[in-house]
Amino acid sequence: MKRIFFIHGDKGGVGKTEVAKRMAAVMLQNGLPVTLVDGDNKNPGLHAAFQDGKLDVHCINVMTPTGRNALFDVIAESPGDVLTDLPARGSDVTKKLNQGGASEDGFSLELLLTEIDAELTIVFVIDQTRSPLVALKAELAALPDATRWIVVRNWREDRDFRLFDTTQVKADLEARGAAIIDMIRLDPRVNDILENGSLNLITAQTSDKLSTLQKMRVKAAVRSWSEQMKIAGLIE
Repeated sequence: MKRIFFIHGDKGGVGKTEVAKRMAAVMLQNGLPVTLVDGDNKNPGLHAAFQDGKLDVHCINVMTPTGRNALFDVIAESPGDVLTDLPARGSDVTKKLNQGGASEDGFSLELLLTEIDAELTIVFVIDQTRSPLVALKAELAALPDATRWIVVRNWREDRDFRLFDTTQVKADLEARGAAIIDMIRLDPRVNDILENGSLNLITAQTSDKLSTLQKMRVKAAVRSWSEQMKIAGLIE
């Protein structure tokens, strides 16, 4: 069954693109066929990191009707999995994708998934603030019951996730069988080199732009994220 991944988080700066980059790198490393869609045409970080690699990368403005139609076509025509990095205000996009689908601005993702025998997974990224939890609660109520959920706790700050751990949202996720996984922080200096050099966690391992220590940190990030993806059941 084809898997459709939406990397979500609603607000900007929560770490969606970093999750998308790590997922893409691990899937590539494991030989999984995947098509990448960068839904943020203002800051296409996923596209920049993988455009010169072996993956198909589409840069689509999913905030527009034309862009959502293009996303529909990519999902339908891709031979393997599809990973889409949603922009900030991603809930505005998912709302449009959850309509009847008959009008010129309509789009029924649920109908598409049935038509092509695919599964939708929302990979929702949260930090230690409240706003992603508010958006997460709303999306849980709005998206189809068959949606699979993975919550990524972005440990970019050295403090716990008490807000998330003590809310009804976590209990609701657990009732749906959602996976809750963790993304460790990557050395900011390494992140800067990757972004400025249009590198990803695979190409960085052999790049002369990084020192030996920095390459080791990249490999550690890949290993850690691979373990989290196994916990979520995304790779074996």
